[in-house]
Amino acid sequence: MPNIEKYLKKIEGKREKGEQIRGIDYIYVINLDHRQEKLEKSLKQFKQYGLAFQRFPAIYGWNLSQEVFDDIGMKFLPPMDFMFDNQVFFKMESDQRGTPQKLDASSYGKTCVHKGTSAGSLGGTLSHLSCIQDAYDSGYETAWILEDDFTFESDPRLLTQFIDRLDELTNRNWDMLYTDDDHYFPPRGKMNIYLRPDRSHVDHVYEHTPLGKDFFKTGGRWQLHSVIYRRSGMKKVLDYIKQYGLFHTFDVEVNYTPGIQMYNLRWGLVHGRNRTVSDTQMEYFSK
Repeated sequence: MPNIEKYLKKIEGKREKGEQIRGIDYIYVINLDHRQEKLEKSLKQFKQYGLAFQRFPAIYGWNLSQEVFDDIGMKFLPPMDFMFDNQVFFKMESDQRGTPQKLDASSYGKTCVHKGTSAGSLGGTLSHLSCIQDAYDSGYETAWILEDDFTFESDPRLLTQFIDRLDELTNRNWDMLYTDDDHYFPPRGKMNIYLRPDRSHVDHVYEHTPLGKDFFKTGGRWQLHSVIYRRSGMKKVLDYIKQYGLFHTFDVEVNYTPGIQMYNLRWGLVHGRNRTVSDTQMEYFSK
């Protein structure tokens, strides 16, 4: 059984709750200690709208030990399937530095992660989970978690009206709301590289169903630079990760959270660092 909770980080000197945007109880921005320039950019963007946030000092994955890796990664156990194309790391590595290995019968009993899951990304996952855990423990109904490379394209206070509309359209039955538009979705047929050995069904990740003029319901995507979580979503994600451990980067892993109800804005309100849309993605979403 993974022991992820042991490595979640508490926030010291946490600012008091104050509803700055109606419908959002608390705002977190994840920022590494040595990325002061990103913190300053984040502060400047929020200040423009008279808003503030709680900085979360991100967990630096490259300093994590093998003990941490063994505690938080996915344990490969019978009868999990090793007859698939994914390659893995059995130790704290990156896809740039190490050589991934194929799973086989000799791998049973070992902890592993997908070859695309670097030590740095594991630190990022623990940072996101720490914020989600803090929001859940604090009793928040709705929390907004951002990475420090976000860009406001419009007034973030517009989120209030989007939350109200999504509540009405779904009868408040939603768990996560991505605040950008459709720049981060895998084209059909590409998500099979993200299988987990302990999970087989991935068809739902291709779901992109329009909902009204402002949203679409999605089953899978990349990037977590700006996400609003409902309390129900916090619990689902925490329960899933704590039970199964980490195999992928967190943005991929959340797609497989059982019963997760994910929605996406159709407007570019808050973007991340990568705004490029590939020709393949444009072709996919024009169908």
